[in-house]
This record gives sequence, C-alpha cells and structure tokens, in this order.
Amino acid sequence: MAARKKEDPAQRLRQELMAIAMGEKAYPEYGKNGEEMMQLPSLATRMKAMEMLAKLLDTPAAEPAPRVVLVDDIP
Repeated sequence: MAARKKEDPAQRLRQELMAIAMGEKAYPEYGKNGEEMMQLPSLATRMKAMEMLAKLLDTPAAEPAPRVVLVDDIP
C-alpha cells in the first residue's frame, strides 16, 4: 500500500485560489434541460479569489496585531 504524502491545507488553498484567479479551474453548471456544461469562473469570481489570495498571503501567521490604546485627553 502506497503511503499518501500529507499536503499542507494552506498550500492546497493557495493552489485552488490561484487556479480560480487565473481562470484555469472549470466547474459544472446545468442548463434548463439538465444538461451539464463546464463553465470557467466569471470575472467577479476571479477578482474575489484574487482578493482572498492577497489576504491569505499578506496576513502573517505568527505575528500578533499590536495593542492600540486610546487616550481621551480633550478637556
């Protein structure tokens, strides 16, 4: 029995988002009569995937957000 290599879920998510953003991932869509057609992602879907990918890559995993202290010193 071949051992399956464990894949990092974050890496898989990045790959899937990149495929959607580049318009390479097709998904099934069904017509009025039930016929299946393979459809590429729309421009809005591709833009959303790019936004999610940017957020995923921009967020540091180990670095916490700095604490903000508001001082109300107006008399």
